[in-house]
Amino acid sequence: MERWHGLLEYVQFPLKILFFGVVLLGLGSSVLNPNLNYIWQVDNEYIIRICEMLKYIGGFMIQIFPLIVFIKVLSKRFEDSVPVLIGFFGLIILYIGILFFMKTDLPTYFYNDVLGIEINFTKSKIFAEGYLVPYNMGIIPIVATYFITKFAYLRSRHHSMHGVLSFIDHDAWAMLSVFVCCLITGILFAFIWPLIVQGIEFIHNFIADDITSPINLFYYGLIDRISEILHMSDITHSAFWMGEAGGSLIDASGIKHVGDVAIWTYQATNSLDLTAGRFITPYYIMNIFMIPGFLLGYYSLVKSKRDRSRYLMFFILAVVLSILCGNTFPFEIFMLVMAPLLYVTYLIISAMLFAVFQILNVHIGYNLSGTLMTANPGSLLDLIPYFRNPDMVRSIITVLVVGIICFLLFFMLTRIYFKKFALGLLQLGNRSEVAEKVVNALGGIDNILAIESSPDKLTASLINRDLVDFEALKENGAYLILQAKEGYLIRLGNISTIVGADINHLLKQKQWKTE
Repeated sequence: MERWHGLLEYVQFPLKILFFGVVLLGLGSSVLNPNLNYIWQVDNEYIIRICEMLKYIGGFMIQIFPLIVFIKVLSKRFEDSVPVLIGFFGLIILYIGILFFMKTDLPTYFYNDVLGIEINFTKSKIFAEGYLVPYNMGIIPIVATYFITKFAYLRSRHHSMHGVLSFIDHDAWAMLSVFVCCLITGILFAFIWPLIVQGIEFIHNFIADDITSPINLFYYGLIDRISEILHMSDITHSAFWMGEAGGSLIDASGIKHVGDVAIWTYQATNSLDLTAGRFITPYYIMNIFMIPGFLLGYYSLVKSKRDRSRYLMFFILAVVLSILCGNTFPFEIFMLVMAPLLYVTYLIISAMLFAVFQILNVHIGYNLSGTLMTANPGSLLDLIPYFRNPDMVRSIITVLVVGIICFLLFFMLTRIYFKKFALGLLQLGNRSEVAEKVVNALGGIDNILAIESSPDKLTASLINRDLVDFEALKENGAYLILQAKEGYLIRLGNISTIVGADINHLLKQKQWKTE
């Protein structure tokens, strides 16, 4: 079994694309943020057009992130373009299989326009619904297609070139296998997904029965964060931010405002009592405090002066982006891959915040302008205008106090995790055994001049590089080994800080014995 932290090798470049998408979305959203009209008001048509374009590009890049990971994993896994093409072909076939057999009476947010795949059934004798798009299933179709492609491609390498079907080569056999399997899988999804939808709707209705209950808000927080990772957050957000599950309000004109965000937007725009926002408030903590706490805690563990100087601007940009633009998705993916147990802690704390703020009767919402694809609530830019509202002083102070506590807590938890507990997932043996094996693979303690660590890699300065056993390093978790000026850069994943500390301890013992 591949070690979990080795996944970083597959998602590293897609994460860079995702981060760039978040930058574009944040830049466009910040300039056009309606909450900042008292600071600046953009009236120039071309500036507005450019900013809307940046928002759309950024939102689209975030939306197709799972597909980018899918392509990267296939290309890296097989080091061949054929599985990538076959996999992409299989994914389209799977969605088409869904289209022709799916139910069409589910709530609209359970459907999603995927890569422009749609069918016009207006003139069909069977269908009369017009244009149909596939189910909104998040990463599930992509994961299913990956395993189908992997199985079919590996099996096709053993396809016999003799017999009646000898004219079919290995690649064509893999393509045919993927076509059949993905088509069948798509048809099965068309019938199975509505059953899963019933379960999701049951949970939504359970929470919506009493959206003032802290327990229900805790459950919502768990669902909200999990759906984000599964790339299905549009379902949850549509139901509670913009749907009946988030409540409703009939204004003096008789117009009905549906959903938590819609109600807050109406109340904030018309200077009314602010009663909505319970499904948004924790985002201010996650964006402004928790994620920056994680990033700064991570950066504080980088021991190499060269790496600290090299990555300083990135971490500054990442912290500023999280605080000012409010999008935690790339950092949550990174946390999940690098520190899964820490991510579970983050998940639970985030869910608890929904309950805590409900108990404290603290609600700060989000003034949505645009679509859910470009929504990024909970930034400092969204919070600043509310400082001028005397009715919100208590809520803002509470958010700031809780936020500072969460920042310090997550800063410390990040350091503690990488220094003490990162060895716990899918890594057999105790920390001394792992460090000893790495030392032996590097040629022994006498061959090591110095070791510098960061949370995901070691930099080893050696006396004799010829003594390095690369296969032994790979067996002990190294998924990438590069030659550097200082020696070797060894990516061990999240155990790097622990192993680096133990090796430095052995080096100090060696020095004491020498003296």
